[in-house]
Amino acid sequence: MKNVFIFGYYGFQNTGDEAILQVIVDQIREHISNANISVLSYNAKETMEKYKIKSVSRNKYMDLIKAIREADIVVSGGGSILQDATSVRSLIYYLSIIYIAKKMGKKVMFYGNGFGPITKTFNKKLVQYIINKVDVITVRDIQSKEEMISLGIKKDITVTADVTFAYKNIPKVEVAEEEYSKKKIGISVRDWKDEERYKSAIAGAGDYLIQKGYEVIFVPMQHPRDYIVSEEIASMMEGNPKILENKYTIKELIHMMSGFHMMIGMRLHSLIFGAIAGIPILGIEYDAKIYNFLQIVGQENGGKLEELEEESLIKAIDQVLAHHDLYAERIHIGRRMLQTKSEENIFILKSFMEKGGIV
Repeated sequence: MKNVFIFGYYGFQNTGDEAILQVIVDQIREHISNANISVLSYNAKETMEKYKIKSVSRNKYMDLIKAIREADIVVSGGGSILQDATSVRSLIYYLSIIYIAKKMGKKVMFYGNGFGPITKTFNKKLVQYIINKVDVITVRDIQSKEEMISLGIKKDITVTADVTFAYKNIPKVEVAEEEYSKKKIGISVRDWKDEERYKSAIAGAGDYLIQKGYEVIFVPMQHPRDYIVSEEIASMMEGNPKILENKYTIKELIHMMSGFHMMIGMRLHSLIFGAIAGIPILGIEYDAKIYNFLQIVGQENGGKLEELEEESLIKAIDQVLAHHDLYAERIHIGRRMLQTKSEENIFILKSFMEKGGIV
């Protein structure tokens, strides 16, 4: 057996990152039969029970060191963990894992990662020094590659796609006719720094949709944080939106979204899930990764979070509603392309392990 140690933002009740981990585990099990998988998690017990793999608590540093020492390859498993927009401490933590792994002589791969932004001078130098030691790099979009190159990363960088697009357990949807009596529109929101103005813009857009006869459903992607923000925005509305209270599996969320007319999202994976479900999406750009993804799949951008206005958001929504079939077709084309590119991640990992005698 060969040991594969995966690290990322796991165990934090973030549905997008849990989807990434699920896909990586499924892919390794399918394509690398002799792999023994372990993963870093904030909630090691829950992760172990959920995925049936060995899990290491990110707060138990000696266990983390032991997991790296025992690994044949260390994998940075997708997501946007290498950036300093939300937390410098988090960036240093993940870079430390890479540094320790390389000091121990371990092979390291970036597996369909997002990257950046890196804004602080010291962080840029640190990123350049450590990432230039990584053995294999695949990223989920061209902008991540360009950001790495701009910081002096000299390694070969392959652009694939977000890992989640390789999810294979997509449900066949059979929606009863009466469910279409009132078209549903999903909204996924999150908190962001000290920004507040965007909430009233979203509340106004939600009321606009309800007045047009749509059922508005808030879809929290990370509990309890997103639920709290959803409640706050709902309380600002005159209409009565629904807020999903339960935690749903990836399959359940994609199944649910496939019955939506459209998905409006701040969180990247709410938009990715919507794309996998085959429905038009509209992003609210709190981070460049939202802009990047919308460009890839040809969907509307509701505007930058810091500048979001109710009027412009409604205008973008009306654009999608008026040309729904066009945006749906673009989603289907983009989804097929991204599914194919996402599959490249596992074949690159397998090929690298075979060439290095790891499998």
